[in-house]
Amino acid sequence: RFMRLTPSFFTDLLKKATPLWFMNKNCHRILPTLIFCFLIFPGKSQVTDHTGSISGAIRTDSLLLNIKNPLKGAEIVAATNIGIWSFDRFVLQAEYARINFKTVRNNFKSGFVWDNDMFLTNLLLHPYHGGLYFNAARSNGKNFWQSVPFAAGGSLMWELFMENEAPSINDFMPTSLGGAALGEMTFRISDLLIDDRLTGFDRFKREALLTVISPVRGLNRIINGDAWKYRTIKGNSLPSTPAAFSISAGHRFIADRLYKRQDYSNMLSYDLGLIYGNEFDKENEKPYDFFVLKLGGNFFSAQPMVSRVNVLGMLFSNNISLKGQHQHLSYGIFQHFNYYESQSDANHVQLYPYKISETAAAGPGLLYKISVKNQFTFTGSAYLSAILLGGSQTDHYKYDERDYNMGSGFSTKLNLTLNIYNKLQIQFNTEDYRIYSWVGYGPDDSKDFSSNVHGDVGNTSLSVGRLGVSYLIRKNIFIISESSYNYRNSVYKYYPNVAHHVAEHKLSLGYLF
Repeated sequence: RFMRLTPSFFTDLLKKATPLWFMNKNCHRILPTLIFCFLIFPGKSQVTDHTGSISGAIRTDSLLLNIKNPLKGAEIVAATNIGIWSFDRFVLQAEYARINFKTVRNNFKSGFVWDNDMFLTNLLLHPYHGGLYFNAARSNGKNFWQSVPFAAGGSLMWELFMENEAPSINDFMPTSLGGAALGEMTFRISDLLIDDRLTGFDRFKREALLTVISPVRGLNRIINGDAWKYRTIKGNSLPSTPAAFSISAGHRFIADRLYKRQDYSNMLSYDLGLIYGNEFDKENEKPYDFFVLKLGGNFFSAQPMVSRVNVLGMLFSNNISLKGQHQHLSYGIFQHFNYYESQSDANHVQLYPYKISETAAAGPGLLYKISVKNQFTFTGSAYLSAILLGGSQTDHYKYDERDYNMGSGFSTKLNLTLNIYNKLQIQFNTEDYRIYSWVGYGPDDSKDFSSNVHGDVGNTSLSVGRLGVSYLIRKNIFIISESSYNYRNSVYKYYPNVAHHVAEHKLSLGYLF
């Protein structure tokens, strides 16, 4: 069921997401950026009515066309970096923020390296940071492709000028390409909230939630005065698009077996899901006119609060005509962003059942759908992606904050769904990832090394099989049972190979919006 997202949903989501803001040093530095940008930019509206004169129009749904302002987008990117650096330097007193002309010159001389920041920082928070750069351009009239260089430029500025540490290639790629995925997704979600016809507290709630979802866009609307400007049109930047959202929470059980040791964890988990657009719409012509988001995590557990982020965005698509009226077939190119992290600490022994990420990946996909008398609907999709940069679990490389390998590779995905009478839904999907690491050290190498490596030389594959059954109890309330099996096979050049098995089960109660 496709319905518009409502403010009440985002209010509940904000309450749950607030603790995430302070999880990592890279998160809580966004606030000074917003304050810094607000102080240096003058307020001036940068949108015009897309439909011409609106005299006599009452509460129409016309769009507003953003005026392209690349200079302002670049200024916001620079202000974001300066604001974060100022906070690091003068509030946190961070050593890496002590910069001068000499540190900048050294950064250019040293070239790009592979750093040793933690898994969360490199492969999730850096893409989120890139989304801020991306939206600096996107909210100032640039399209998807035109906004990508702003994410890359913001990352280069930070890596070369704002730290006294050597620039990191594993920071640049996730920030630029992963930032485009998260940036476009948050831009489109935030656009669903805009309604310039509202006033008072209803308007304030929407603008506040918009700013939480897309901070730079919210800041841009404050600078322009659009956050409180009344219009007789809604003022969206994008055409009205169907969006279906689901939220669920329940019990999660993980059984982890490595070598001859078995551990387990029980916890309270949550899952958020969003389907934006229609994958078979013939009018899909722009990147992310259709995308799927899945976000999952855990409460009151040693498990990560954010343990799963999946984004699938359509970059290009084309429909194939079929004879049957109730059949649809299309193919396209899709951008993939996937992040998985979990751990088990039963008996006070910390294990990491699986940990893998593809932050910069894209490839072809094929989608099919058939309906039978509105009683049965079957959909299937298959994807292949090339991973330019990803991360995978390792059993040996431990240096500084890093306990994972980095590299490139490929992934495949298969999704099958059967919907019966719009009440019962059976889903089966598989995901296979393989990450190759080529640059590393062997057991006989000196331990006093620069650590400019992928990790352990070899490759890691993670195969996931997942079966879910959901039933609609009432109009919008559903119950879902999901079981999955995860198999990790790590092949090392200098160490014994490792096979790791993990079984999971979740039983949750959810709500459809």
